[in-house]
Amino acid sequence: MEVDALSETKRKPGCGCCGGGVFGSVGAVLAALLSWKVNHSIFWALVHGCLSWFYVFYHWLQHGEFLP
Repeated sequence: MEVDALSETKRKPGCGCCGGGVFGSVGAVLAALLSWKVNHSIFWALVHGCLSWFYVFYHWLQHGEFLP
């Protein structure tokens, strides 16, 4: 029984942009915390948490801080 290399790559968890796993989870939590600090809104914290590292980078450019 042969295992196709392409089917192995399809099984990776996460969104693909950040590789998922711990790295993606940390980015989502950090984005949600930064968003909460600025907006004080659960809705925007969830939205920015889904954007993960994209929002963290944007926040760093806009506000000049990387950690809450």
